[in-house]
Amino acid sequence: MPLLSHAVEQAPEAGLNARTLTARQRKPVRPLPWPVLLLLAYLGGITIIGKGPTYLGYPPLFWGEVVMAVSLLLIAPLRPQVQRADPQRAFLSLLIVLWLVLGLTLTLVGLPEWKLEALRDAATVYYALFYFVGLGLAAQVQIADRVWKVLTAFWVIALIWGTADLLSGKQLSMMGPVLPWRGVPILFNARDETGQNLALGALLVIGTHMLRKQPFLKVALIGVSIIGLGSLLGSEGRAVRLGFVAAVFVLVALSFAPKPITIARRARMLAITAVPVALLLLVTIPDLRYKAQLDRFSEESFSEKETTAYWRLLWWERLLEEVVERNPAFGLGFGESLHVYHPALENLSDPWMLRAPHNIHVTVLARMGFVGLMIWILILVFGIGTLFFRVWRGRSGARICPKARREELAFWVAMLVYTIVNSSFGVLMEGPVLGIWFWLALGFAFGRCGDWKTARETSLQRRKVIARLALLEEGCAA
Repeated sequence: MPLLSHAVEQAPEAGLNARTLTARQRKPVRPLPWPVLLLLAYLGGITIIGKGPTYLGYPPLFWGEVVMAVSLLLIAPLRPQVQRADPQRAFLSLLIVLWLVLGLTLTLVGLPEWKLEALRDAATVYYALFYFVGLGLAAQVQIADRVWKVLTAFWVIALIWGTADLLSGKQLSMMGPVLPWRGVPILFNARDETGQNLALGALLVIGTHMLRKQPFLKVALIGVSIIGLGSLLGSEGRAVRLGFVAAVFVLVALSFAPKPITIARRARMLAITAVPVALLLLVTIPDLRYKAQLDRFSEESFSEKETTAYWRLLWWERLLEEVVERNPAFGLGFGESLHVYHPALENLSDPWMLRAPHNIHVTVLARMGFVGLMIWILILVFGIGTLFFRVWRGRSGARICPKARREELAFWVAMLVYTIVNSSFGVLMEGPVLGIWFWLALGFAFGRCGDWKTARETSLQRRKVIARLALLEEGCAA
């Protein structure tokens, strides 16, 4: 029975499924629902380009607010056909609800005095609503599989565009029509945001099996990845480079799991190769330490008053003192610009230029106090930690994770870690480009754990499909 034997050979680890049927027996692929397409269009804009597309709209209503409203109404409520208990996801969802309730309360307190400024600052909190959008997006497995493929394509395009922009000296990102209400071109981006998406695209190209059926394109994109990562690692930003190292470190750690996965093994090979190459370049190229701006990582920079490290530390210390003095539990609230707590910024004419202290954790502490900071740390440790150990073990309780899904979840863990480290040195998660992405990724990753099956369920599914295919072959033979 050639059809049956072919189906068995091609079956994924989770068991046979409808994809083993012949082309005539398959159902036609339906277009993605329009709310999903709208969300993907927005994600494509902020992933490939960056900040520019987020300003489309008319102040104070931008494209992102419309996407969030539609997604909350039509995507977040989606639920899988078979509900599976997941205590870890339930606990994480509870933490995020507490986070939202606290943020809403503090926003309402500051609203009478600060009005629109309070709502803008509260974006740090309400972007967490995209966690529930991510859960809903992952609820329908067939839609989620297609969404994952589209998202990987976005990061590959971001790799190409980001590399070209770096090589042009950021000239490409200054092209296009200028948005008059913000004064920036539509292709405008921020270095650390586009740099992160460039690096994530390179990790997908180098670390996964994508494009394995298109070897010439794969080789070309590996070349682009090497050029892009080289340009990125030699750029000015410390945060985006530290984030990349942290993401690779997480994948390297996963390479020591009992059943290592491809992206983790290749990340370990990348790290092993990169260290001697970097040392060789440092030895052979004069002043590379300064040309690559590695001196910005030196310890003495924290004590020199002219450096940005000292500038940040002074700001963070002043904010900590102010929170402890005024309201240790719930912080300074939303609406007041935090630049007034830096002695060098007190007379700044445009407070929106430097409104947050270039560290998401300090922003949370300043706005929401130690109660908000505690909830935030619990979300990070429990959320990312749970995903990490699920990838490490390849299972959640008795439910087994398919190999391809482990590869995907490993990428999400690396992406989340990258975002947190990157946002620890800049105003990133306070904005939509990484703020929306972090929460959506966290929800989508947890949602992608919802359809795992036990060994018994996989065996039963395999038997049913084999029996169905046997009947189909008998019908075709007759």
